[in-house]
Amino acid sequence: MTLLGALGTSSAQSKEEVVAQGAEPQPFDKKFRWGLSWNQYWGNVKGNALPEEYFGKPCLGFNILAQYYPLSFVGMSVGAGIQQRGAGIINPDNSGGSFTHPWEYPQFDADSTYRQRLRFTTYEIPVTLLLRTPKDVIKGMRLSGAAGISYIKTKKVSDFFMSVEDGYHTDIPVTKDYLTNDLAYQLSLGTDIDAGGSGLLQVHLVYTKGTKNMFAVGQGSGHLETYGFRVSWLY
Repeated sequence: MTLLGALGTSSAQSKEEVVAQGAEPQPFDKKFRWGLSWNQYWGNVKGNALPEEYFGKPCLGFNILAQYYPLSFVGMSVGAGIQQRGAGIINPDNSGGSFTHPWEYPQFDADSTYRQRLRFTTYEIPVTLLLRTPKDVIKGMRLSGAAGISYIKTKKVSDFFMSVEDGYHTDIPVTKDYLTNDLAYQLSLGTDIDAGGSGLLQVHLVYTKGTKNMFAVGQGSGHLETYGFRVSWLY
């Protein structure tokens, strides 16, 4: 009887262990994750009475992110990183551009043909509220979004002009003409994808716009704006 009882107990424990092993947490059940993001945005300047006519330019950036989900569908995120911002500047096209008249050399102060850039190098600290569907919309993928604020510290601003004719580009520091601190609001929407149990791949469309006038003195009222996509790998 003792031997049979021991065998029965051993059999019962084995079943419990098997059940426990089959009930391992799913990737979306993990409450805390951290990782890195690559940001491919486009920057622009929007406002009133602006001193120049601006157009969007590519802006690269990188962030370290930490996300915590106390509930399966509500969480928060904190990040820190480096992000380019700024815009292109359109100057009068007096010669028709180098492609129209390749024998003419456009002067810097006369004809930019979309080659002048206002480049901001900034540090940013985004803090956002996260929302995510509690169930998969497609196996291994859930919809997610975020809304919050981002503190922006400007390290450097350059007025850059690309001279494709001779390769002698001009790079003029103009940091003193712009404010160095901003508080922006940020919105994003996209997907969280199960990357085979090793982590999550997050792909979001992101929009950020500053709330403070970017100009230090009397140049108008303008706000830095970025829009594009962010790809994050979260462990």
